[in-house]
Amino acid sequence: MTARPPRHRSLAVPARFAARWRELAACRGTDLEVFFPGRGESAEPARQVCAACPVCQPCLDYAITNRIAYGVWGGLTERERRALRTSYLRAVRRERDRDVSAAAAAGYTAASISRTFGLSRTSVTRVLSHDADRRS
Repeated sequence: MTARPPRHRSLAVPARFAARWRELAACRGTDLEVFFPGRGESAEPARQVCAACPVCQPCLDYAITNRIAYGVWGGLTERERRALRTSYLRAVRRERDRDVSAAAAAGYTAASISRTFGLSRTSVTRVLSHDADRRS
């Protein structure tokens, strides 16, 4: 059996930029020790490099998305990234819960809502009961 050869497409401009953000980083060629300070050492030297970086946001997005636990990425330490990620996840969940409630109000069944949002029926029921408790 022969497989079809893979298709090679060029990436769209945003994807090409996302794939090469590291090439544009201000930290490229800088000593890595700066971005991984030891216990009790300041992260300020790394923050100064990040402050002048044209790709600081993609760097931060990469670290948050991949749950990188060590070092300074995008100008933030692990503790700062963890707090940012937590607030981001809360906001995403609140938005998802509003959408689930709106779907239920529009007459969709819990089964169809769970399939659409990739949730279990129990989770949909929990969201809807929590929404009903808030309205009471």
